[in-house]
Amino acid sequence: MKKKALLGVLLLAAALAGFCAALLWRETVPDGRFAVYGAVQPYLTLPPAQEPAPSAERGRIEINRAAQEELCDLPGIGPALAGRIIEYREANGPFASPEELFLVSGIGEKVLEGILPYIYVDGGA
Repeated sequence: MKKKALLGVLLLAAALAGFCAALLWRETVPDGRFAVYGAVQPYLTLPPAQEPAPSAERGRIEINRAAQEELCDLPGIGPALAGRIIEYREANGPFASPEELFLVSGIGEKVLEGILPYIYVDGGA
């Protein structure tokens, strides 16, 4: 009986020691972050994404004058979609704003979001 009691006490002491070590190693603080050895580790924060410069001279394409090859350089625009942009432009006149590209078949919100930083509409077009 003494051996069983001694084994139980040893197992209980080992479990208690492990629990205390875990508390010392990593204790939760109220906002969900962890404190390691008492030092709070902040979340990794990335700097905000920089918007492309608004000037047309920075490699942006004027969609009312762009050739098919230039339009194909835009992300998500292939030869077929570039052709539809040109066909729409020829049939309906110049685009008044980049958002008018929604009227071209095949251009949805996701495609337009991807190309907006790379295009502009010249007010004099």
